[in-house]
Amino acid sequence: MAPTPSSVASTAVSERYRVDALAVLTETSVDTIRYYQKQGVLHHPEREGRIGWYDQSHVDRLTEIKRLAGSGFTLSQIADLQSTSADPLLAALQNQHDSSKRVTRDELIALSGLAAGPVDLAISVGLLGAPDATDFDASAVEMLSSAAALLDAGLPIPELAKLAVRHAQHVEQLVDDAIELFASSTAPDRDLAADEVQRIVPQVSALVAKHFETTLVNRALKRAGGES
Repeated sequence: MAPTPSSVASTAVSERYRVDALAVLTETSVDTIRYYQKQGVLHHPEREGRIGWYDQSHVDRLTEIKRLAGSGFTLSQIADLQSTSADPLLAALQNQHDSSKRVTRDELIALSGLAAGPVDLAISVGLLGAPDATDFDASAVEMLSSAAALLDAGLPIPELAKLAVRHAQHVEQLVDDAIELFASSTAPDRDLAADEVQRIVPQVSALVAKHFETTLVNRALKRAGGES
């Protein structure tokens, strides 16, 4: 029998949860909780005889699993992140992309100024994360706001979407090459490398953005002047 709100509340006071109460609190099915344990992404409860007791750490971990899964991570990747969470270099990389602020599809529509159709198109082709994601990094709002401005300027949606997909396909290889360069050039000490990440990543991002802007303007000027 599912726990009543009063039983959940009384359990919460002691910060110990039976599995059915944990399922209610985290909006996760009991079967899913047990599956996560078998896959090694959720730690097992404390045992008292045949009863398993969960605590706030399980609530926090389930929240984190759902957030990462919604961002497109597989359970295997989530397990890897858990095992390396104390690594200062990985922590620095994660800090460069703060995904703690999440927005829903409806919030994307409301905040970006785009209609539902273009937003759904951007989601479906994977421009904002996993195509089946239900929430998104807050930076997606800025991306879609820029797209709205382009559409207001008269650019057609299908052609703009094709450009965005081509960009996504090519930028992944560029990013992989940049990571290889970074890995071969930075300090072997993970703490020192973490410091370099904090310093270098924003500069690289600014460099790429400025190069694209400059190239776009220069080529547009040439075409306007009749040059090929």
